[in-house]
Amino acid sequence: MAEHLSDEEQLESFKRWWKENGIFTIVAIVFVAGGYFGWDFWKDHQKEQAEAASSLYQKMMVAADVEPGKYPSSQQQAIIVASAESLKTEHSDSQYARYAALLLAKLAVEKNDLDAAAEQLKWAAENADEGLSLITTLRLARVEAARGNLDLAISMLNKETDLQSFSSAYADAKGDFYLMKGDTAAAYESYQLALENMTVADERLRPILELKLNQVAPESRLAEERQEASEEGA
Repeated sequence: MAEHLSDEEQLESFKRWWKENGIFTIVAIVFVAGGYFGWDFWKDHQKEQAEAASSLYQKMMVAADVEPGKYPSSQQQAIIVASAESLKTEHSDSQYARYAALLLAKLAVEKNDLDAAAEQLKWAAENADEGLSLITTLRLARVEAARGNLDLAISMLNKETDLQSFSSAYADAKGDFYLMKGDTAAAYESYQLALENMTVADERLRPILELKLNQVAPESRLAEERQEASEEGA
């Protein structure tokens, strides 16, 4: 009898607990289950989006793969533009989309449409990672210089970077811009800085930089170099 009453008491106790807490238990279970399945759905969606972006990017790059010195055909350009625009609209948060904008900018430059090139490069610079941002800034500066905005182009490259290879490339470009302005002294300093910051990977560019440097070197500096060369040969 005691055990029977104990069971009844337990049942009544459970009923009271269920009345007070049952609905919250159901909500908690639904919430946890929903969160679990929602997380799986989100992961699957992200994977599908990444695969779709990768496929579009690969299609675009295959169309853009031409021999050095040649340009994509009209059919290839149509594929490039369609794929790139899809990446920009459907996968705008991906780095694929930014590389697509860089390629569209390249096509625009080849057509001498500098305004369109600048627009694409500015779009690519938004939310780009550090490395891509540095590349985009350098290309945009060259486009702005070609548009006649030399002071703007120089100011864009005045920011410091921890990546030595970009320090050299930035200084080289600034030397070109100063030379376009007729400021040979500033161009000389920039080319010198570019040589000082060259990395091993940039060594193939050394002869070109040295040629640029000699073209803008002050006569006194050229005389010193000739004297040094003469003494070494003696």
